[in-house]
Amino acid sequence: MIARWFPITCSLFISTFTQLMAEETPPPLSAAVLDFKDGSEELAGTGASVSALLQVGLTTDSDSPLVERAELKEVIGEQELTLSDSVTPGQAAKVGQLTGAEALVSGRAFAVDGRVHLVAKVISSSTGRVFGATSNYERGGKMDEAVKSLSAQVAKLLKEKQADLRGSKSLEDRQLESLKAKMKDGKGPKVYVFVKEEILRAPAPDPAVRNELCRLLQTVGWSIVESEQEAEVTVKGEAFAETGARHGNLWFSRARLEFTVKGADGKVLKTDRVVTGNVDLAEAVGCKGALQKAGLQASTLVADAWLASSK
Repeated sequence: MIARWFPITCSLFISTFTQLMAEETPPPLSAAVLDFKDGSEELAGTGASVSALLQVGLTTDSDSPLVERAELKEVIGEQELTLSDSVTPGQAAKVGQLTGAEALVSGRAFAVDGRVHLVAKVISSSTGRVFGATSNYERGGKMDEAVKSLSAQVAKLLKEKQADLRGSKSLEDRQLESLKAKMKDGKGPKVYVFVKEEILRAPAPDPAVRNELCRLLQTVGWSIVESEQEAEVTVKGEAFAETGARHGNLWFSRARLEFTVKGADGKVLKTDRVVTGNVDLAEAVGCKGALQKAGLQASTLVADAWLASSK
């Protein structure tokens, strides 16, 4: 009987174990390869060739999905695309946000003592962490083997440094996690939210602040009501967003939210403000994103005010 059931038991165990491992293993990092910078005039065009070969190599050496060069050009324009080894953490974050790339691979090619050295940087688009890899070949020789070695090193970094490159949770995930910890019993009050929202020089048809604030509070057990008379907590405020600057194809927006939280008896529980920033290809969408972040950040402040008053 034992011998009869043993293969079935083993099969079930292996199937369950495989499923659990699949659930616990995070997906591969998405990456984008920027043009490498040429270290001198005699190496003109070398950087672009290295990056093209490196992208091809990573398609076989790495499990990471790569952002296509054509998509990069369409999204951020040639000016931002050729930032090469001068990419800053802030620029990496902008590129990552617009393309979905969690890591950027950039670098340079330069000649020293008869050899051409290839230096790659793998940059996290969320944390700014940087990891490096190097390779070299004889000047005037073929770069294929050097790029092949560089590709293997970069692929290894994308796999082994996943946690450092992927970084922290999103603002929404952090706020939701914090709210769930605060609302342990899952029972919240009835809340009425009214926020006058405006995008300067453009209409704002959708209430981004109110939507995000209500959505997160409702997720943790609060009830959204449509009149102040029904509410146990009232949140009222004003918010606006505007474009701060434009760089290439990117619009940088800022938003400010000011709000007051009151109890059912009309007592002011909290008066506060939130200032946020956002970047996007479209001006109005960028402003809406900044307002959305303001609503997300305000959610925990509103919850704190009610919890303090209910003790």
